[in-house]
Amino acid sequence: MSDFSDRLIQQLSFAIRNPINVIMGTLDLHRTTQMTPEQEHCLDMVQRSAQQLMDASDSLLDLYELNSGGIRAEPQEFNLEELVLEAVKFRKTAAAAKGLKMDVFVDSSIINPCVADPFLVRKALSQLLDNAIKFTEKGSIEVHVRRAEIPPSGQVDRPHICIEVKDTGIGIAHNRLEKLFEGPSEEISYRSGFDGTGLGLLLVSRMVRKLEASVEVESEPGEGSIFRFLFPVQPVEKRVSSDMQLTGGEDKPHTKGIRILCAEDDPDSRYLVEHHLRAMGWQVRLASNGKEALEACRNQVFDIILMDVQMPEMDGFEATTEIRKLSGEGGGTQGSVVPIVALTAHALKQDRDICLQTGMDDYLSKPVHREEMYSIIEYHLRAALQRREV
Repeated sequence: MSDFSDRLIQQLSFAIRNPINVIMGTLDLHRTTQMTPEQEHCLDMVQRSAQQLMDASDSLLDLYELNSGGIRAEPQEFNLEELVLEAVKFRKTAAAAKGLKMDVFVDSSIINPCVADPFLVRKALSQLLDNAIKFTEKGSIEVHVRRAEIPPSGQVDRPHICIEVKDTGIGIAHNRLEKLFEGPSEEISYRSGFDGTGLGLLLVSRMVRKLEASVEVESEPGEGSIFRFLFPVQPVEKRVSSDMQLTGGEDKPHTKGIRILCAEDDPDSRYLVEHHLRAMGWQVRLASNGKEALEACRNQVFDIILMDVQMPEMDGFEATTEIRKLSGEGGGTQGSVVPIVALTAHALKQDRDICLQTGMDDYLSKPVHREEMYSIIEYHLRAALQRREV
């Protein structure tokens, strides 16, 4: 793909995701207030439409990156059980809105932690979960994680993990199973009652190929479907660091009163982030550009920084570089230890890589879900606390 195409895709992504972030954030904010049943119904309609637009944007971006070579398998160590639980957690609200029950079953035989590409594993699993919720009107969705004793690739010397997503949805006609992962059919059906791009399973098949993995399906019309995602892993022979859980648990850090700096140039996004952070009892200082963020860090100690990328006067990358140089003298923030999390509408994988290479600790793409933001903040506070103790 040309540099012009790359820039065009990036700018379109930014232009779409930023307003969707405000729309979905405002809807989330309204959920905390008293509403009449009619108002709730209207918000539900807007929420569904915004989510459909967001899903379409995500699918097109993923397909673009897969076709352009922007996504490659990059094996690294990760906690498989936590990854699965996180993927399910952020979809429970959508499932609950349809009255669906979601359960996760993890077999004790799995290799965990393991080495594979967590980005691709999470993406493929998320697509399968979204697909299950979309085509299930009543009943339940179950996720089973186990070790595959006889992997379909025949490479028995390489341990494989099987993630199975089972739903009680509408099922799939047998004559459609063979071409299920090939993307939208050339024959447009006007009888479908389901919205979307139809790219979900095509994306799964492309991601599976990158992982040297496989995906298979069993289905009966009217009875539901079972999708099995099998991928090779490497066991972790030696743990370098202590095990840190991403979510839940009894060891949640005491976060009351933590000091957060949020650098964000869009006033609507600033308002929403500030509201969500203050709802947790956290102290928040706002900056409208990187220059203001840098000046704030020179004069005040922050426990964590949320950094937008595209800002006037000084962008998030330059601000991060300069903050990392701060010694913390004179009551300011010690730049070498403060966690900095990108908060941006740039959502390509290469955008995430650039953020991390610039010196940021993590990455949140807009629209940001409130619970996801809380989880990321608590994770990095926990990690910072453990580093100080060591």
